Amino acid sequence: MKTLRSRKQGQKFSTLLLDGNFLSREFPRSFFQSNQELQVLALFNPPLKTFSPSSSMMHELFILVLRGCSFMEKIDQVERTLKFEKLTVLEISGPNSLTTIPDEFFKHLPQLRSLNLSALQIESLPSSLYELSELSWLILRDCSRLKTLKSLRNFKNLTVLDLSGATSLENIQDKTFSQNGKLQMLNFSKTKIKSIPLIKNLKYLTHLLLSGCPELVRLRGISSVASLQVLDLSNASQFNEFHDQSLENNVSLKILDLSGTILDHGNPRQLNSKNSPPEKSLLCIETLGVLEVLDLSKTHIRTLPSLSNHLNLRRLLLSSCAYLEELVDLNPLKKLEVLDLSGCIALTKLPDGIFDQMSCLWRLDLSETKIKYLPSLSNLSNLRHLLLKKCTELQPPLHLKSLSKLEELNLCGITSLLEIGADLLGNMSHLRILDLSETPLQQPPSMSNLKNIHQLYLRDCSSLEAVPGLEALTKLEVLDLSGTAIDHLPSLENFSNLRQLLLRDCPGLQEFLQLELLHLLRGTVKDLPKGISELTHLELLDLPNMRNTQGAGSNKLKEPNQYGWGISSLPAETVGDKNKPPVSVSSSQFLQFLENNPLLRNTIFRQFHFSVHPIEERDRKGVVSFYRDDFMFRDIYFQTRQFSNFEEQGSLAIRGFRHSPKGINEVLSHADCVFLVDNAFQRWISDLGASNLQVLKGCWIERCREMECVFHEEEVEEIVKLESLEVLWVSNSVNLKGIYCGSWQSKTFQNLKHLYLDCCPKLSIVFSSSQLPINLQVLQIKFCDELEAVFEHASPKPELPHLNTLYLWELPKLKRIGCALPPLLTPKVWGCPNLADFKENVKLARSS
Repeated sequence: MKTLRSRKQGQKFSTLLLDGNFLSREFPRSFFQSNQELQVLALFNPPLKTFSPSSSMMHELFILVLRGCSFMEKIDQVERTLKFEKLTVLEISGPNSLTTIPDEFFKHLPQLRSLNLSALQIESLPSSLYELSELSWLILRDCSRLKTLKSLRNFKNLTVLDLSGATSLENIQDKTFSQNGKLQMLNFSKTKIKSIPLIKNLKYLTHLLLSGCPELVRLRGISSVASLQVLDLSNASQFNEFHDQSLENNVSLKILDLSGTILDHGNPRQLNSKNSPPEKSLLCIETLGVLEVLDLSKTHIRTLPSLSNHLNLRRLLLSSCAYLEELVDLNPLKKLEVLDLSGCIALTKLPDGIFDQMSCLWRLDLSETKIKYLPSLSNLSNLRHLLLKKCTELQPPLHLKSLSKLEELNLCGITSLLEIGADLLGNMSHLRILDLSETPLQQPPSMSNLKNIHQLYLRDCSSLEAVPGLEALTKLEVLDLSGTAIDHLPSLENFSNLRQLLLRDCPGLQEFLQLELLHLLRGTVKDLPKGISELTHLELLDLPNMRNTQGAGSNKLKEPNQYGWGISSLPAETVGDKNKPPVSVSSSQFLQFLENNPLLRNTIFRQFHFSVHPIEERDRKGVVSFYRDDFMFRDIYFQTRQFSNFEEQGSLAIRGFRHSPKGINEVLSHADCVFLVDNAFQRWISDLGASNLQVLKGCWIERCREMECVFHEEEVEEIVKLESLEVLWVSNSVNLKGIYCGSWQSKTFQNLKHLYLDCCPKLSIVFSSSQLPINLQVLQIKFCDELEAVFEHASPKPELPHLNTLYLWELPKLKRIGCALPPLLTPKVWGCPNLADFKENVKLARSS
């Protein structure tokens, strides 16, 4: 519990913030009854299933925030006899299971000024909401099932309307916002609206956001909104027309974002007027004199209109304008700070002197253009970022000596870059990021003066044998030498900030080549050379191909990371040593090691605890990762009762995958226990392959939110292969509806002895009468809000003769167990108010 301010001594508060873990599934009414003077209440990530406001908790409230309500399914009707006249701010956000709100709910909140109902799954808003005449802020962000918005004419004080992410919204009943004259911000981003109500009377409107509206074609009345400062139409892929003849009246407009629209020079549907000829396309931009940001990225423009009127322009963004062939004179833009021409693949030259007046420019991005010569940059005294990545046509010399304040220099992929002048880098003492990757550079000048550099990329400089002055760069956070011919590294003990060290395909680093993968996986980074064991902040390590992973006559793997995952080992002796994370190698390294060392497989799989996790490729060939959290998870797994038995056997944790990982069959087939954590795939048996799970004895499933059933009727033929399964744990699976889906009969689970179910809010029945785990010994069920029965109704009642432990905890709807319990069994029950007496079950068991 966290408190901001206490009005009186003791337990009474005027302002109270509570972490959700403090609460159970219902409002702690007794607590609120003792705090009737409470004015501000905020609950974050509460596990509440039902919101039931009452006089005891809301009589004095001004502000009520329920944020991150993942479990909420119902809002009760406000008590009719009570009016919450003081409540002005209400937020109920994040309940992705809440589909309805009582129609009269807002009738008793007459003073409400701010309402946030983000991420509700409602299709329509209750009628009483439209009567909130005092409402100033209405936030309906990410209400993805909301289809229609009724009239807002009663919201005369409305200043902010946010429907961004309401991806099903197609219709707004009002034809005009004439009754909402105080509106300052309208956000319809990522909706399906084709047009918005007329906005010409909104004299206070400053922000109009229509980003990512795929059905939006045109705008009306925009020229009358003189107060408009930001107009965002980015990625409104069908937008092609401003109905107004000109935007010259929009004197306050500072940001115009048309990136990702279909506007182009030759399109008959014009930006400024549908009747304008093609040669006047984009002319409305010329009439705007106060623009500060102009974003035309990803449009089809071939040439820019004159920008001579835009003396206040600070950012000109033309990224990925693939048809842009030439630039107009930009010299008048003396305040320009950012010029982004990256991805303008048709741009072959820049006007001479284009940068002569741009002394304020601090970011220049010419990446992937086809320019051959770089104009003079001598007047760019404030330039901080210069990006020339993949400018493959660019010819030397590069006149960069005057850029003494440069912090980032990217020359990646410039194939003409054979050498860098000795005095070039020496002037750049502020440089933090230097990328010389994929260049034919043979001998760079000494880098000893670049003591502020944080990231150095020399990837695939295949002729590079040494990096002079590297030992002085002790502030490095990223060092990428992969694919170079470097044969020496300085000691890295003093590189305490290093987070990424990438050394793949460096055959000259002999001390690394002598490492055996088996030895590495059994230990931690303590065994690595060059002081790497002291790098406590290291997150990514990309090692040279080790001796046993090399193919015949080749130093390189067939594919750097064939299946996109990394695998690490969690040896028992290192558990709890948070400063020595386990080493994770790529899928290709691991699988090639197994292929080249078949005799070692029995050694590897005798006793192992592997963790498999996805690896984001980004721009690197392969990545080796450290997963410090694996230690914590391993402690939890093997200190848990029953799962501790698997510590001396083989286990595999599969974490964070959207789809079932490929290529892990070899490990799965030897795993006695599998942990599935934070995965999005729904059917783990068929996805992982039941034939790979025939020795499986234990399965832990946690936070697999997409899983609706552990076992599916369609998988019967696969499920019969899991005869050895003895222990099953399922927790925090918010969409789980059943253990077995379908009415199929099977004796597959005759060996299931331990079943643990925790926080599965949609689970209603655990077993059907045809799916009896006859040898079940331990059954533990906690926090399953919809559970009504353990066994469905059957006659005679099924029996579990071996059951010796039964825990039932916080199951508010549980009415019956539904089976005959052994005579000596004493169930442990807490928070099950509707559960019938156990005595009848015991008697039935005795009589049998």
